[in-house]
Amino acid sequence: MTRWYEIAVHGREDVVAAFVAGFLAARGEREGLVLCGSKLDLEPESLGERLKELFVAGSHAVLLAPEPPAGALADALVEGGSGVGMRLERRREVRAAAFTFHAEMFSRALAEGLRQALRGSVPEGTLVEDLNETEEVHPEARGVELYAPVHDYIYRASGRVAGLFPGVVEMRRRLADMEFVDVGGLHLDGIQVSNPSERPEIGK
Repeated sequence: MTRWYEIAVHGREDVVAAFVAGFLAARGEREGLVLCGSKLDLEPESLGERLKELFVAGSHAVLLAPEPPAGALADALVEGGSGVGMRLERRREVRAAAFTFHAEMFSRALAEGLRQALRGSVPEGTLVEDLNETEEVHPEARGVELYAPVHDYIYRASGRVAGLFPGVVEMRRRLADMEFVDVGGLHLDGIQVSNPSERPEIGK
């Protein structure tokens, strides 16, 4: 199982992104291997109170990287970050991720597509929890337009997807791409690990 790490960096996001792009190119790694927290819609509360405020204020960037590049990226930030106005703030091993969702659909075909996404193709290590589904059928409304206020069929669903980081991110991407599905921010749970040249420390 590949381990993933959250890497918090003090610095402007565009500068951090350019640094990461150069780092990956120098290693011959594929573009996009390191993910940017702002593009993942991270839930700020899961970062901890202090980092949450800094992240929201825009003075810090949060990266998500798998091993082995994660460790090398942290080393590179320590060695070369200060020269371009960056500083490694924190590293956490991401132990789990989660997000909530809710949907309201007026088409049986769309509803079946969501059911399939929630039951038939869930990535390994990922669970759909607290799933609540309801259906309403109103034959008297048959024939109205899709966006009309009254519909002959209404499907509602809500729940939570949780588990290993890669699978949860993939599920969030799939659901976010579906019509009439709203997804919540991505929540991360992890333990702090030592930065380069630091003693190990366990924390939130």
